[in-house]
Order: sequence, then structure tokens, then C-alpha cells
Amino acid sequence: MKYLLSITICFLLADCSLVKAQNHAPKELPRIAYAEMLKEHDTLVSYIKQISPVIYYNKEVRGIDFSHYARQLKKKITPKTTMGEYLQILKKTLNAAQDGHTSQVNSTLLDVVKEYWIPAKLVAFGSASTANMYDYVRYLKEAYYAKPELNLIYTSGEYYNMLAFSYKGTDYPAGMKLLSCNGKNIHGFVKTLTELVSPLRWDRERNRVYDENFYWPAEIYKNGVLKLIFADKNNVSHQLNIGKQDTVTYLDNKNNDYGYLSQTDTVITHYFEKTGIFYAKIPAMREELGDTIKRRLVAAFQQHKVKSMVIDIRGNGGGSDNTYSKFLSKIVQDTLKKKVVVARNFSPYIQAQYHINRDSVLKSNTYTFNPGVPTLRSQEMYYIKQDFNFVVPDSVTLPFDGKIYVLQDKFIYSSASNLSSLANNSEQLVSIGETPDLLSGLQASTLMMMLPYSKFIFRVEPQIDLTDIKKVDDIFQNHVEYPVQYSMENLYLRTTTKAHIYGKDFLQRHDPMFAKVLELEKIE
Repeated sequence: MKYLLSITICFLLADCSLVKAQNHAPKELPRIAYAEMLKEHDTLVSYIKQISPVIYYNKEVRGIDFSHYARQLKKKITPKTTMGEYLQILKKTLNAAQDGHTSQVNSTLLDVVKEYWIPAKLVAFGSASTANMYDYVRYLKEAYYAKPELNLIYTSGEYYNMLAFSYKGTDYPAGMKLLSCNGKNIHGFVKTLTELVSPLRWDRERNRVYDENFYWPAEIYKNGVLKLIFADKNNVSHQLNIGKQDTVTYLDNKNNDYGYLSQTDTVITHYFEKTGIFYAKIPAMREELGDTIKRRLVAAFQQHKVKSMVIDIRGNGGGSDNTYSKFLSKIVQDTLKKKVVVARNFSPYIQAQYHINRDSVLKSNTYTFNPGVPTLRSQEMYYIKQDFNFVVPDSVTLPFDGKIYVLQDKFIYSSASNLSSLANNSEQLVSIGETPDLLSGLQASTLMMMLPYSKFIFRVEPQIDLTDIKKVDDIFQNHVEYPVQYSMENLYLRTTTKAHIYGKDFLQRHDPMFAKVLELEKIE
């Protein structure tokens, strides 16, 4: 399973740690010739087409044609194209793949690559050649993104502003519904942003894409201004014409973020005496955090009668699948396993990367061209079929036969999504909350490449998960057994309260997902 599992030493969402543009003195960018730009863009597109199975899923299921966008973007390269404009074309081309694991690398990942990947010879370039990419990352942060931060939230199919704010002497109340952007219905407008925002989340129930930060790309500010129209709770219209270099003044205090948690956050655990619930909040799938929960879980069993467990993965952007295995192995009754089926393109690049050919696939007990599940039609792929044990009970387990509840919101990804998926296949694990609305499932180590002339570095996801699918739409792999969505009122409270939102009191009094746990425990 070496190549089936996600790599664990980096941020897995391209923009989880995105810091928006700051004013710094511009640094002159390296330059390449027009002919080199054209050749490099062809190289980038070829790599994506050969490596990414996601683009073929996007075309067949979601109607997103990567090749169309790539052709249109190449036409924008002319003899007068500046290096800055060219970098934005490269970024947009990667965005058109609409995959959270296919992107330019950011400075955080570059640091990881230099410290770990290059010494381990996991990439085909050296440390010295990464210098240009640091310059490109700084440039794109400043040139690609506008400054406004509006704290929008998408819930129940609509956008709302989370906090009241003031702009140029006008006050705007909290909880306004966003109706339009630049004169176009907001949902229709966001649908046009395939090149500018990636990955756009997909609300499958309403068959629409969305992104709460859709207003970040500077390009959509026409003549430097973005025109938004809201309606408040009394259906009174409010127009906001905001400049791309401007900021708003919040009238409410924001005390908590709603989104991906920091990789530096740590574990929170509680034992609830009246209900016998052991609660563990894990902000990222870092293995040392799994060890911490295991120690605290064992201590709780030594002192209390634990009837059920809650694993809170809200805001968890992923990491290592070994993390949750460390503590679940102490309490699961049966092995948490899957009959895994994953797909990769059968392209020349992939064949060379994974040392396979048609004969080796045909002779293999693990690889096949006939997976026995629905497959995409537009690209030849090969498939890896393997029984995989995610969590195996320890030889000595704790005395526990209760339910294990997994609380999730839309800000989970990678190995956190894998845990949610395991709950979908286990009687003992129960998932509660929201789906991430992003392509999920078992992913592989991303493949990282450098373009030859500019030294621009990017990564591409080589794998999609076909496990347990009944139709190709199911490749999206979003699961939750008991859907619970935050109301705007609850989100406002979570954002503005000074109380500890993962503290015992708030969980019991104000958390709708924890309330669902209590409801299910009472029923049972």
C-alpha cells in the first residue's frame, strides 16, 4: 500500500495555509522567452493530462472540460506576455484541473520539499533550483489576490456574511444573504470561476459549485471594484461596491475561526460524567496527536466507565491515517477495513513512474484493467484492488462495546475524510455533521514536477478512489450518516462567543452535532 496512501509530511490542501497579499516591494522576476512559455505550457498540460484521473472525472460527471480551459489559456500567451502574466496563466491552468491536490506549491510545502523530499530523492530537482519558485509564490500572493476579507459563509445553499461590518461610513448588518456579484446572480457568477478558484466545492444536492472566498481573485474586480448586492433579514437591499485594495471594519468581534484549523493546534479531551462520553478533538492527523489521545483514553478508562466516544475532526485538513489508528485500535471490536479499488491513468508518464506496463498489469494479482466497478470512459486507466486494514484491534484492548461518533464539517480533507468513509462502512463508527463537498477518498502521494525554463514547481494527484461505488458519480466519496448543518445563528454564536467552543459547557448547550450524539445515545 505504499503508493495508495496520502503522503503525511505536508499540508494536503493547496491553500489551507494561504496568507493573502501584503504590501512588499516588488522583486524582479526571472524571465523566459515567448517560445519557452509556449513550450512550458504544453508541458504543464501534458503532465496534468497524463497524471490526473480527476480531470476525466470532472469532465464526465461535472461537465468541467480541462482541455478546453487549457487551450483558451494558451491563447493568452503572446510575445508581449510578461513573466507575471505568464505565472498567472500557469496558476489558472492548474486551477482548471479543479482538484485540491493539483496546484502550484506554496512556500510551506517548498520548505518541506527541501527538508525531506529532495534528500530522499522523491523529486527530480535539487534545492538550488527551488529559488525561483519562492519568488513566484511571493509574487502570486501579491498580484493574484485582492485585499477584502468579508467572512462569507455558504449554508443551506446560500451565501451570508457572518459578521456585521462598516465600509466607507455605511454599516452592514450580520446575516445578510448575498444575491449577486457584478450584476450576475451569485451562483451563476461563481460557476464562471473555474480558472480562478480551485477547488470549487460542489453542492451535489443543488448541483452547484460554491466557494466562500470567491471574491479573493483580483481579476474579478472590474476597474478595481467588486459590486455585491445583499438582502438583510427584512429583505432590505444593501449594495457594497468595494475596492480590491480596501478592507472593511468589523462591528462584531471575531473570536473563533470557522474553517481549517492550524497544523499547530493541539488535542482537547473531556470526560462527561453523566453520559459516560469520552470526547477527543483532533485538529490535524499528526501522529503525535494520536498518541496523546491514546494516553488520555487509557487514563479515562482507568478512572471512569466509558460508554461511548466522540472523535471531533471538524476543521481537520488531514495528514497521516496512522493517527486515528493509534487510539481506535484500543477500542474497536473489529478490524476497520476496506476492499480498496483505486484508479490511475495508464499513460506513458504513469507507466514509467510506477514501473508498470500492459504485461505486468495483466500478470498481476493486484493490478487489473477490469476492476468490477463502474469506470470512467474517457481515459484508459489501470486499477489497484487490495484488501486494506486501516485499523486493527490491539492484542489487548480496552473494555468497550459502545458507539464511536465522528463529528465532521465541510472543512475535512484527505485522511480526515478517510476516517469519515470508514464510519460509513462500520457498525460501531457513526458519522455526524456535514460533507466536505470536495472530491475525497483514498489518495496517493502527489507527484511533484518542475517546468524546465521557469523552474515553476507544481504537484498533481495521480489517483481516484472507486471503492464501494455504484455509479461513477459516487467517486466523489462524500459520506455522512446523520446530516447536521449549522444554522446562521449557530455559526454567528460560534464565531463571536468568548466561550471555548470545544469546551464541555458549549458542547452540551450550543453544539448541534454534539446534541445529535446525545439524541442517539438516548435512543439507544
